[in-house]
Amino acid sequence: MSNFPIHRRTLLMGATSLLARTKIVQAAPSPIRAIAFDGFPIFDPRSVPMLARDMLGERGELLAAQWSNKIFSYSWLLTAAGHYQDFRTLADTTLSYTAHAMDLTLDDNTRQRLINQYESLDIWPDVKPALERLRTANIRLAFLSNLGATTLMANMNRNGIASYFEAPISTDRVKRFKPAPEAYKMAVDAFGLPREQIGFAAFGGWDAIGATWFGYRTAWVNRLGLPAEPFDIRPEITSRGMEGVLTLAGLT
Repeated sequence: MSNFPIHRRTLLMGATSLLARTKIVQAAPSPIRAIAFDGFPIFDPRSVPMLARDMLGERGELLAAQWSNKIFSYSWLLTAAGHYQDFRTLADTTLSYTAHAMDLTLDDNTRQRLINQYESLDIWPDVKPALERLRTANIRLAFLSNLGATTLMANMNRNGIASYFEAPISTDRVKRFKPAPEAYKMAVDAFGLPREQIGFAAFGGWDAIGATWFGYRTAWVNRLGLPAEPFDIRPEITSRGMEGVLTLAGLT
Protein backbone atom coordinates (compact mmCIF):
# COMPACT_ATOMS: atom_id res chain seq x y z
CA MET A 1 0.00 0.00 0.00
CA SER A 2 2.98 2.30 0.71
CA ASN A 3 3.92 2.36 -3.00
CA PHE A 4 0.35 3.15 -4.04
CA PRO A 5 0.10 6.75 -5.34
CA ILE A 6 -1.29 9.18 -2.74
CA HIS A 7 -4.23 10.38 -4.82
CA ARG A 8 -5.31 6.84 -5.62
CA ARG A 9 -5.13 5.82 -1.97
CA THR A 10 -7.23 8.84 -1.07
CA LEU A 11 -9.87 7.99 -3.68
CA LEU A 12 -9.96 4.36 -2.59
CA MET A 13 -10.31 5.28 1.08
CA GLY A 14 -13.03 7.77 0.26
CA ALA A 15 -14.97 5.25 -1.82
CA THR A 16 -14.66 2.64 0.94
CA SER A 17 -15.93 5.10 3.51
CA LEU A 18 -18.86 6.04 1.26
CA LEU A 19 -19.85 2.40 0.77
CA ALA A 20 -19.71 1.80 4.49
CA ARG A 21 -22.15 4.68 5.08
CA THR A 22 -24.47 3.80 2.19
CA LYS A 23 -27.44 1.54 2.86
CA ILE A 24 -28.29 -0.82 0.05
CA VAL A 25 -31.98 -0.34 -0.65
CA GLN A 26 -33.78 -3.24 -2.28
CA ALA A 27 -36.88 -2.53 -4.29
CA ALA A 28 -40.06 -3.65 -2.58
CA PRO A 29 -41.87 -6.48 -4.36
CA SER A 30 -44.71 -5.49 -6.62
CA PRO A 31 -48.09 -5.59 -4.89
CA ILE A 32 -50.21 -8.62 -5.63
CA ARG A 33 -53.09 -7.64 -7.89
CA ALA A 34 -54.40 -11.10 -8.75
CA ILE A 35 -54.23 -14.61 -7.34
CA ALA A 36 -54.48 -17.84 -9.30
CA PHE A 37 -55.66 -20.84 -7.32
CA ASP A 38 -55.16 -24.52 -7.77
CA GLY A 39 -58.51 -26.21 -7.22
CA PHE A 40 -57.83 -27.87 -3.89
CA PRO A 41 -56.89 -24.96 -1.61
CA ILE A 42 -60.57 -24.08 -2.17
CA PHE A 43 -62.26 -27.46 -2.71
CA ASP A 44 -61.80 -30.31 -0.24
CA PRO A 45 -60.93 -33.51 -2.19
CA ARG A 46 -61.23 -35.84 0.80
CA SER A 47 -64.80 -36.81 -0.11
CA VAL A 48 -63.42 -38.87 -3.01
CA PRO A 49 -61.65 -41.47 -0.82
CA MET A 50 -64.55 -41.30 1.65
CA LEU A 51 -66.98 -42.26 -1.12
CA ALA A 52 -64.67 -45.05 -2.30
CA ARG A 53 -64.52 -46.44 1.24
CA ASP A 54 -68.30 -46.24 1.60
CA MET A 55 -68.81 -48.21 -1.59
CA LEU A 56 -65.89 -50.63 -1.45
CA GLY A 57 -64.76 -50.82 2.16
CA GLU A 58 -61.10 -50.67 3.16
CA ARG A 59 -59.96 -51.64 -0.33
CA GLY A 60 -61.85 -48.62 -1.63
CA GLU A 61 -59.68 -46.30 0.47
CA LEU A 62 -56.55 -47.93 -0.95
CA LEU A 63 -58.03 -47.72 -4.44
CA ALA A 64 -58.60 -43.96 -4.03
CA ALA A 65 -55.03 -43.36 -2.85
CA GLN A 66 -53.47 -45.31 -5.71
CA TRP A 67 -55.90 -43.76 -8.18
CA SER A 68 -54.87 -40.26 -7.10
CA ASN A 69 -51.19 -41.13 -7.49
CA LYS A 70 -51.87 -42.55 -10.94
CA ILE A 71 -53.68 -39.39 -12.03
CA PHE A 72 -50.62 -37.33 -11.15
CA SER A 73 -48.11 -39.72 -12.70
CA TYR A 74 -50.09 -40.00 -15.95
CA SER A 75 -50.58 -36.23 -16.18
CA TRP A 76 -46.82 -35.73 -15.92
CA LEU A 77 -46.16 -38.57 -18.37
CA LEU A 78 -48.56 -37.14 -20.93
CA THR A 79 -47.14 -33.64 -20.62
CA ALA A 80 -43.53 -34.82 -20.84
CA ALA A 81 -44.35 -36.84 -23.96
CA GLY A 82 -46.31 -34.05 -25.63
CA HIS A 83 -49.72 -35.69 -25.25
CA TYR A 84 -52.87 -34.70 -23.37
CA GLN A 85 -56.17 -35.97 -22.05
CA ASP A 86 -58.78 -33.82 -20.36
CA PHE A 87 -59.08 -34.45 -16.63
CA ARG A 88 -62.30 -36.46 -16.79
CA THR A 89 -60.89 -38.81 -19.44
CA LEU A 90 -57.68 -39.10 -17.46
CA ALA A 91 -59.61 -39.87 -14.27
CA ASP A 92 -61.56 -42.62 -16.03
CA THR A 93 -58.44 -44.13 -17.62
CA THR A 94 -56.48 -44.17 -14.38
CA LEU A 95 -59.38 -45.47 -12.30
CA SER A 96 -59.86 -48.41 -14.67
CA TYR A 97 -56.14 -49.16 -14.62
CA THR A 98 -55.88 -48.93 -10.83
CA ALA A 99 -58.90 -51.16 -10.25
CA HIS A 100 -57.51 -53.73 -12.69
CA ALA A 101 -54.11 -53.64 -10.99
CA MET A 102 -55.81 -54.28 -7.64
CA ASP A 103 -57.98 -57.06 -9.12
CA LEU A 104 -61.11 -55.05 -8.34
CA THR A 105 -64.15 -55.13 -10.60
CA LEU A 106 -65.99 -51.81 -10.79
CA ASP A 107 -69.36 -51.66 -12.50
CA ASP A 108 -70.21 -48.61 -14.59
CA ASN A 109 -72.29 -47.03 -11.84
CA THR A 110 -69.50 -47.27 -9.25
CA ARG A 111 -66.91 -45.95 -11.67
CA GLN A 112 -69.07 -42.99 -12.72
CA ARG A 113 -69.97 -42.10 -9.13
CA LEU A 114 -66.32 -41.95 -8.18
CA ILE A 115 -65.41 -39.81 -11.17
CA ASN A 116 -68.44 -37.54 -10.70
CA GLN A 117 -67.44 -36.91 -7.09
CA TYR A 118 -64.77 -34.53 -8.38
CA GLU A 119 -67.68 -32.28 -9.41
CA SER A 120 -69.38 -32.51 -5.99
CA LEU A 121 -66.70 -31.23 -3.65
CA ASP A 122 -67.31 -29.05 -0.60
CA ILE A 123 -65.20 -26.02 0.18
CA TRP A 124 -62.89 -25.84 3.18
CA PRO A 125 -64.40 -23.94 6.13
CA ASP A 126 -62.04 -20.93 5.92
CA VAL A 127 -62.63 -20.25 2.22
CA LYS A 128 -65.58 -17.85 2.11
CA PRO A 129 -64.30 -15.37 4.72
CA ALA A 130 -60.94 -15.23 2.93
CA LEU A 131 -62.56 -14.76 -0.48
CA GLU A 132 -64.62 -11.91 0.92
CA ARG A 133 -61.52 -10.15 2.22
CA LEU A 134 -59.74 -10.61 -1.11
CA ARG A 135 -62.72 -9.21 -3.01
CA THR A 136 -62.96 -6.22 -0.67
CA ALA A 137 -59.27 -5.52 -1.41
CA ASN A 138 -59.98 -5.68 -5.17
CA ILE A 139 -57.71 -8.67 -5.67
CA ARG A 140 -58.68 -10.48 -8.87
CA LEU A 141 -59.16 -14.24 -8.50
CA ALA A 142 -59.26 -17.19 -10.88
CA PHE A 143 -58.62 -20.91 -10.80
CA LEU A 144 -55.54 -22.20 -12.64
CA SER A 145 -56.07 -25.93 -12.47
CA ASN A 146 -55.52 -29.29 -14.10
CA LEU A 147 -59.25 -29.83 -13.56
CA GLY A 148 -61.53 -29.06 -16.47
CA ALA A 149 -63.46 -25.78 -16.61
CA THR A 150 -66.77 -27.69 -16.36
CA THR A 151 -65.62 -29.42 -13.16
CA LEU A 152 -64.43 -26.15 -11.67
CA MET A 153 -67.67 -24.35 -12.53
CA ALA A 154 -69.76 -27.19 -11.10
CA ASN A 155 -67.94 -26.92 -7.78
CA MET A 156 -68.02 -23.12 -7.78
CA ASN A 157 -71.77 -23.04 -8.39
CA ARG A 158 -72.44 -25.83 -5.90
CA ASN A 159 -70.73 -23.86 -3.15
CA GLY A 160 -71.99 -20.41 -4.12
CA ILE A 161 -68.56 -18.88 -4.79
CA ALA A 162 -68.66 -18.29 -8.55
CA SER A 163 -69.13 -14.53 -8.08
CA TYR A 164 -65.68 -14.22 -6.49
CA PHE A 165 -63.84 -15.61 -9.49
CA GLU A 166 -63.15 -14.76 -13.07
CA ALA A 167 -63.52 -17.46 -15.74
CA PRO A 168 -61.65 -20.62 -14.71
CA ILE A 169 -58.32 -21.26 -16.41
CA SER A 170 -58.05 -24.95 -17.18
CA THR A 171 -55.04 -26.69 -18.65
CA ASP A 172 -57.42 -27.80 -21.40
CA ARG A 173 -56.59 -24.44 -23.02
CA VAL A 174 -52.96 -25.28 -23.69
CA LYS A 175 -53.19 -29.07 -23.39
CA ARG A 176 -50.29 -29.15 -20.96
CA PHE A 177 -50.72 -30.09 -17.33
CA LYS A 178 -48.97 -28.26 -14.52
CA PRO A 179 -46.10 -28.04 -13.75
CA ALA A 180 -45.43 -27.24 -17.43
CA PRO A 181 -44.50 -23.53 -17.80
CA GLU A 182 -47.13 -23.19 -20.53
CA ALA A 183 -49.79 -24.06 -17.98
CA TYR A 184 -48.64 -21.48 -15.43
CA LYS A 185 -48.30 -18.80 -18.13
CA MET A 186 -52.05 -18.94 -18.75
CA ALA A 187 -52.63 -16.74 -15.70
CA VAL A 188 -50.34 -14.05 -17.11
CA ASP A 189 -52.36 -14.07 -20.32
CA ALA A 190 -55.75 -14.25 -18.60
CA PHE A 191 -55.10 -11.49 -16.05
CA GLY A 192 -53.04 -9.34 -18.42
CA LEU A 193 -50.55 -8.71 -15.63
CA PRO A 194 -46.81 -9.37 -15.18
CA ARG A 195 -46.08 -12.51 -13.23
CA GLU A 196 -44.55 -10.43 -10.41
CA GLN A 197 -48.05 -9.08 -9.64
CA ILE A 198 -49.73 -12.49 -9.66
CA GLY A 199 -49.84 -14.72 -6.61
CA PHE A 200 -50.36 -18.45 -6.83
CA ALA A 201 -52.07 -20.59 -4.21
CA ALA A 202 -51.02 -24.24 -4.39
CA PHE A 203 -52.37 -27.34 -2.66
CA GLY A 204 -49.54 -29.73 -3.57
CA GLY A 205 -45.93 -29.08 -2.64
CA TRP A 206 -44.89 -29.95 -6.18
CA ASP A 207 -47.30 -27.30 -7.54
CA ALA A 208 -45.90 -24.69 -5.16
CA ILE A 209 -42.40 -25.46 -6.44
CA GLY A 210 -43.51 -25.36 -10.08
CA ALA A 211 -45.24 -22.00 -9.67
CA THR A 212 -42.26 -20.56 -7.81
CA TRP A 213 -39.90 -21.74 -10.54
CA PHE A 214 -42.15 -20.05 -13.07
CA GLY A 215 -41.83 -16.76 -11.19
CA TYR A 216 -45.03 -16.43 -9.20
CA ARG A 217 -45.02 -15.38 -5.58
CA THR A 218 -46.50 -18.52 -4.13
CA ALA A 219 -48.44 -19.55 -1.06
CA TRP A 220 -48.45 -23.26 -0.35
CA VAL A 221 -51.75 -24.01 1.35
CA ASN A 222 -50.52 -27.20 2.95
CA ARG A 223 -53.91 -28.45 4.18
CA LEU A 224 -52.64 -31.95 4.94
CA GLY A 225 -49.49 -30.94 6.78
CA LEU A 226 -47.11 -32.68 4.39
CA PRO A 227 -43.31 -32.21 4.43
CA ALA A 228 -41.75 -29.77 2.01
CA GLU A 229 -40.39 -31.04 -1.29
CA PRO A 230 -36.60 -31.60 -1.17
CA PHE A 231 -35.51 -28.80 -3.51
CA ASP A 232 -33.37 -25.73 -2.88
CA ILE A 233 -36.36 -23.45 -3.55
CA ARG A 234 -39.32 -22.72 -1.32
CA PRO A 235 -42.64 -20.97 -1.80
CA GLU A 236 -42.80 -17.52 -0.25
CA ILE A 237 -45.37 -18.61 2.32
CA THR A 238 -46.47 -21.95 3.74
CA SER A 239 -49.64 -22.23 5.81
CA ARG A 240 -52.27 -24.78 6.75
CA GLY A 241 -55.12 -22.62 5.45
CA MET A 242 -56.17 -19.49 3.61
CA GLU A 243 -54.30 -17.22 6.03
CA GLY A 244 -51.22 -17.78 3.87
CA VAL A 245 -53.05 -16.47 0.81
CA LEU A 246 -54.18 -13.39 2.72
CA THR A 247 -50.61 -12.78 3.84
CA LEU A 248 -49.38 -13.12 0.27
CA ALA A 249 -51.94 -10.50 -0.75
CA GLY A 250 -50.72 -8.15 1.99
CA LEU A 251 -53.92 -8.41 4.02
CA THR A 252 -52.50 -9.62 7.33
